[in-house]
Amino acid sequence: MNKLLAILLAVFSVSCYSGTLPAPTGKVILTITGKIQNSQSNEIVEFDLEQLKQLRSDTFTLQTRWDDSAHEYHGPLLSAVLEHVGAQGSSISLTALNDYAIDLDAAYINKYQPILAWQTDGKTMSIRDKGPLWLLLPHDKYPELNAEIHTGRMIWQLTHIEIK
Repeated sequence: MNKLLAILLAVFSVSCYSGTLPAPTGKVILTITGKIQNSQSNEIVEFDLEQLKQLRSDTFTLQTRWDDSAHEYHGPLLSAVLEHVGAQGSSISLTALNDYAIDLDAAYINKYQPILAWQTDGKTMSIRDKGPLWLLLPHDKYPELNAEIHTGRMIWQLTHIEIK
């Protein structure tokens, strides 16, 4: 009987933990709320840079309209971040430090695979340099992303994502 009880408690502990993500140990740079399965507490997930570095990422070279030359950007795929938190919605709202906000739907994210760049040319991005996170689209893979509508979606100083 004690063996059965121990097994049931072990299974229950693992199933409860599977939806709980570790708390950040460094400075919080991104908060995710809304329709998520995995959280730290009260349906909120906070990330520090070290946690974001652990997620599936991409690197690409891009010249934006805000710079005269191309730079190499690196960061986690937005889709990997959403998968990590168990996002359940069909769209998301992304908000910057200055309250600038954009909305993206799941199809757009899945097609273009944007990144949350935290690094430019091997250096961690500061707030002054559009960091700590900048949603960037891989223009080199998809020429249609050079259109103005897509450029306006590349939100910098990103701090919050709400899953809808």
